[in-house]
Amino acid sequence: MSPRRPNPELADRRRGALIKAGYAEILEKGIQGTTLDSVVARAGSSKGGALYYFPTKENLLYAVLQWLLAQLNRTLVEVVRSAESPRSRLAAELEVLFHSAEVNRKLYLVLLDFVAVGTRSERFHSLFASFFESCRERDIAIVEEGIRQHQFRRVRPADAAATIRALVDGYSLQWLMGPGGVPVEAYRDLCRAVLGAYLLR
Repeated sequence: MSPRRPNPELADRRRGALIKAGYAEILEKGIQGTTLDSVVARAGSSKGGALYYFPTKENLLYAVLQWLLAQLNRTLVEVVRSAESPRSRLAAELEVLFHSAEVNRKLYLVLLDFVAVGTRSERFHSLFASFFESCRERDIAIVEEGIRQHQFRRVRPADAAATIRALVDGYSLQWLMGPGGVPVEAYRDLCRAVLGAYLLR
């Protein structure tokens, strides 16, 4: 009897289910409260199966962050590509980044947990660095094209990209930690107004 061949699609599904269960556990309990056992239970997996894909909790956490940042980056790339002008691309990017109260709160609760890990682990830090570099390159390209088309005033594109990221993260954090009842759209509009004053001719 020949040995059973591994099924790559099944393996991907099982690994993906564990990653999504890991995200849900971190969202509910935080990184410190998340265990491999709790992820296995949520995913309906077996402990042995989970350890095959993720021998340690750190391996699972890394995969969750990698998946989360890839999802966010993919969404940003698709939205920016779908817009026609540099100005509309930047507006579309802000719409994604200030998407909705529920989505943003969940995203930032998990990301902030990972930021603490990233400040102490080079492995996790490199994931964040790669994501922010992708954001920087995308925003530089938008600003450069906007300057060429005379939609944006002449600024240093790298400075503009850093400013965009600082405003988005800063306003998002203020919304998350600020008084309740203020909609995230209010901070999006503040961000848009400041960027308009800085970039628009």
